[in-house]
Amino acid sequence: MMTRLNVLFLASWYPNELNPQNGNFIQRHAEAVSKFCNVFVIHVRARNQQKKYVCEKRPNKNVKEFICWYSKHSSNIPVFSYLKKINRKIKAYKFAFEEVSKITQTIDIVHVNVILPAGIFALFLKKKHKIPFIITEHWTKFQNTASESFSFLEQYFIKKISAQASAVCPVSENLKNALIDFGIKSNFKVIPNVVNTKIFYTDTSVKNTNKVKLLHISHLDDKHKNISGILNVIKRLSDKRNDFHITVSGNRNIEKHKMYAEKIGVSQNVLTFESEKTSEEVADAMRQHDLFVMFSNYENLPCVISESHVCGIPVISSDVGGVSEMINKENGILCEAGNEDSLYQKLTKIIDNIENYSSNIISEKAQAKYSYVVVGKQFFKLYNDVLQKQITS
Repeated sequence: MMTRLNVLFLASWYPNELNPQNGNFIQRHAEAVSKFCNVFVIHVRARNQQKKYVCEKRPNKNVKEFICWYSKHSSNIPVFSYLKKINRKIKAYKFAFEEVSKITQTIDIVHVNVILPAGIFALFLKKKHKIPFIITEHWTKFQNTASESFSFLEQYFIKKISAQASAVCPVSENLKNALIDFGIKSNFKVIPNVVNTKIFYTDTSVKNTNKVKLLHISHLDDKHKNISGILNVIKRLSDKRNDFHITVSGNRNIEKHKMYAEKIGVSQNVLTFESEKTSEEVADAMRQHDLFVMFSNYENLPCVISESHVCGIPVISSDVGGVSEMINKENGILCEAGNEDSLYQKLTKIIDNIENYSSNIISEKAQAKYSYVVVGKQFFKLYNDVLQKQITS
């Protein structure tokens, strides 16, 4: 049996008291890795506070989380403001790293999650302590005219950090190609997001309605998720048939979407809005529905798709980002992004053939790809490969 490594996750995004869902997919990666390694997580975040730095220690199963808060800084000079914020973040990372060092004197490898800003501290640790690091990247910003989206300083740091990484692990092939187009040269290994199969699982006994039950869950940002497009298609579909119902759940602009649905005349008989849900509530909702609906304008590798599949329900989604890597004829159907006719036609087709999808087959294949053990093993092997290469070089 291989020795458990001490792995430090440096997370640019991570669940915290200001945003409990922020980067929850990174937290799940940490939990997956903790099945094979000792995992410490550092996440830094600004807030209004008197003390310059405050570090909160949170136990999360086998993961030890350190959330370090630093006092906010503002400036009217963009470059000065950015550099000042980076400086405070680095000091916050150092402050948190000292707390981690009180528990363990050895960190074998650093795992950066989202290259900025966490990767800057990974560079510091590599230079000062000779600790190698890998990067897992989730950022959809790379897939949306990235060279125009990032500032000059951000582009500089991204390329500098990635050049020093032992490996870069995008969560999809599509994101890998975007990183290459951006100019990143590295040892790439695609490793997907994970699903907690203790929470997400299939249970066909809860589906006992004559109507096909559709579900959409997201933050409901229209520019991203195209909720208005979904509602337009639901209105059109409801004018032709009444054998379906859709539930839309989320935490942003829900009243605005309700008003729009009213304006275009979507009947309450086919549409229900619900507020934001916990992970357990999301899983329960998926088990009670027959089909997950997405019509996003852009995506990377949406966790809700893998979660839906583990719960055994097919997904209809726009063909954006890495979505086509997740959906095939056995577990769903793709439509053209922004094309409401395409969504209408494909939605009609999948509703008419919903009984042809096997919940058990969908769930089994998804678990074989996204479970904690499967993904955790991939990272564990990569860590050991990196460390072995360091020894022999």
